[in-house]
Amino acid sequence: MKKTTSLALLALIPGIGLVLSTDTRAYATNGATWATLPVPYSINTTNLDLPESAVEPAVVAGAATWATQSSAAVSLSYTGRSAQTTTGYDGLNLVVFRNASSGSAIATTYYWSSGNRLIDADIVFWDAAFRFFSGTTGCSGGFYIEDIAAHEFGHALGMGHSAVQGATMYPSTSSCNANNRSLDADDIAGILFLYPPGAAVPQPIRNLRITGS
Repeated sequence: MKKTTSLALLALIPGIGLVLSTDTRAYATNGATWATLPVPYSINTTNLDLPESAVEPAVVAGAATWATQSSAAVSLSYTGRSAQTTTGYDGLNLVVFRNASSGSAIATTYYWSSGNRLIDADIVFWDAAFRFFSGTTGCSGGFYIEDIAAHEFGHALGMGHSAVQGATMYPSTSSCNANNRSLDADDIAGILFLYPPGAAVPQPIRNLRITGS
C-alpha cells in the first residue's frame, strides 16, 4: 500500500489558524512501524541551492532528531549518497531534491506499508518551488533543511500530523522557522507510542505480499 503525506507552507493555506485541542494525545500515527531497526536511508544531495557538502549533514541532523531527542526505541542509519533520482517501492529509502513543484507542499514523504509494517519510504524536497538553507542563520524566504527533514522523517517513521501548532509534526510551517528540529512534547509522546523504550526490536516480516500500487 502506497501513501503520501506532505508539509505545507503556512502562508499558502487559506483559512488556517491556531488549532486548540483539549485532547492530550493530539499526535496522530500512520498505523505502521518498521519491522527492523535501524532504518537505513540514502541521500541524493544534488540540489539547486546549496553545496552538496552542506545538504548531507543537514538532512542527517534532521533525521537524527527522533532518536536524540526522545527515549524511543527508534533509530535511523545513514548509508551514504545515492545518484538515484527516482522514487518508488524499490527497497531504497531515498531523500531527493526534485527540480519540480507540488502545490504548496515544501516536501513530501511517500511510504509503503504491508499491514502494520512500513517497508519503504522516500522523501522529496520540492526544490523548484522553494529555496533551501542549512544551519541556523542566513535564511531568507526559504526553509532550513534540518527542520523540514525532521518533519518528513517523522512521517517515514510512522508519525502522522499533529493538531498542536508548533509541534514538529504540525502540517504546516512558516519560512525560516528553525523550531521544527526541536521536538514538542506531543511529538515525543507520539514516537514513544510507536517505539516504546525497552521494547523488543520487531522481527522481519516473512512471506510479504504487496497490495496496491
